[in-house]
Amino acid sequence: MSEIVPAELLSSETPVAFYGYARAKEGTRHILMERMLSLGDPSRAEPGILVYEIHHDASRPDSIAFYELYANGAAIREHLEQPYMKAFFADSTTLLQSNLEIIPLEPIRSVAAISTDCPG
Repeated sequence: MSEIVPAELLSSETPVAFYGYARAKEGTRHILMERMLSLGDPSRAEPGILVYEIHHDASRPDSIAFYELYANGAAIREHLEQPYMKAFFADSTTLLQSNLEIIPLEPIRSVAAISTDCPG
């Protein structure tokens, strides 16, 4: 799993947030976007995931941006073990130009404050 998400995030006992980019191979951006969007609903239904969103970044037209907030590292590990995530990563080499780019963030507010602000 540490090849996808850095080990320090996976071992965190506190909330974990990160954003990143999935860089599509030429001609596959639309397919990659649809695949990533399809992960949204089941991911948001997982109890340890507080935010799971996909974005478009006009400054990086070949990439899909994502933002994720987890209760802790265990929630990330559980997420990566879900069948739909395993399936996504099993064939991601056909869509991704390189590994996911993940930029860790440190939440400033408490998870309780963040989760009450989130719709759903």
